[in-house]
Amino acid sequence: MKLTMKLAGTGLIALALTGCFDGSSSSSRDSNPDPAVDFTTFVKTQIDNTDDTREAVQINDQEFSFNDQNNEQAFDDLFIQ
Repeated sequence: MKLTMKLAGTGLIALALTGCFDGSSSSSRDSNPDPAVDFTTFVKTQIDNTDDTREAVQINDQEFSFNDQNNEQAFDDLFIQ
């Protein structure tokens, strides 16, 4: 009976510890993001390319820089005709 309890306890501990390891497929081996991308330039490029059949743009590994943060006219050329 004690052997069964020890084996069951060892099995439960081993099972619990498997959740402590990083086996997630969402984490990449290269944890360094791409070099900083200017947000204004990125948005303008995406608005220029609004084809209905285009592929989605992956932005998860992008690091954006907000150089026009205080520029209220940053996107005026897109919307004022």
